[in-house]
Amino acid sequence: MPQQTLLTKQTNLSPPSEALLHRVHALLGVFVLLHLCYRYTRFFKSNDDDMGFDDKDLFLASNSQEMQLNSLLYFGKCFLPHLSLQLSGFGFRLPTKRHPDGNRIWPQYRYEALVFCLRCLFLAFLAWKRKVNKQTLDSSCSIMPAAIVVGCTMISADLIGRHYRSQPSLQSSNTIRGLSAPKWATSLMSTAQFHATVHCLLTSDRLSVQIAALNVVQTSAFGMALRRKQFISQREGVILYGFVLGLGMLVIFDDLTKRSLFHFATILGNITAITRMYLGVNKYVLWTLTVVVLSLLKQNTSLFSDSTLLSLELKVWITITSWLFLFGVCFEATG
Repeated sequence: MPQQTLLTKQTNLSPPSEALLHRVHALLGVFVLLHLCYRYTRFFKSNDDDMGFDDKDLFLASNSQEMQLNSLLYFGKCFLPHLSLQLSGFGFRLPTKRHPDGNRIWPQYRYEALVFCLRCLFLAFLAWKRKVNKQTLDSSCSIMPAAIVVGCTMISADLIGRHYRSQPSLQSSNTIRGLSAPKWATSLMSTAQFHATVHCLLTSDRLSVQIAALNVVQTSAFGMALRRKQFISQREGVILYGFVLGLGMLVIFDDLTKRSLFHFATILGNITAITRMYLGVNKYVLWTLTVVVLSLLKQNTSLFSDSTLLSLELKVWITITSWLFLFGVCFEATG
């Protein structure tokens, strides 16, 4: 029996091109995993505020045109391999229908993953521009550029889903709700997505959050490949996905804490999750209202931070209450 390999042998390419694609995809995958490991090492073991992206030679001293060009080239070297990895995955043939366990790559997911990868890259570029220009969202930046990116991402993902639903030969499936896992677990995973979207709207000058988001998109896809080749079990695949989501939330909460936005953003993220999951409010209405609220708060309070809204005791109480209510919604789904 032939030895099982991680890369599929079925593609639409000729054998020489197929072998080349395997090598390129594998090399890109290794680079991406090493890059993610390096950034998280800087996050956990160093005092870097931004996983090493605060290098003075690359950003803080980028007043001259030459320094800005060097900074842009560094940005490209860090992030273009992530995009290349996502694109190279389209050279592999996949089953037309999603596997019943929900934890293996299928065609719709591949396109949606590309959309969310592009969201990460656009927001990372926005953060890079703000870092170079020494701007933060909490001072002189508008939330509208990030809101446009988030809105385009939602529309693109919905168009992909609509396309697959309109084709009888294709299968449309929701990424998390279609996952074979306990209901409370999938509900908490969905909650993490709401917090990630809120934080996308609050994009400042830190690139670390988009590294964490790319980690979720691409490491979870790697886990799906491992699951498809049966190197890991379904339970291990779900645990891996939950783990990378947890790492992403850790980076988000660290960023919010450093910006004195933890209570404010956490409450807002929980409210959006409860409103959508429990009340079923249309997501476009929900996120439009969220953008309006954020814009008004920023305009009227200058710094819409924890230090300017309510007392600490009240903020902590509201934060805990929102989490308890959200957990109740999640665990109610189990019943």
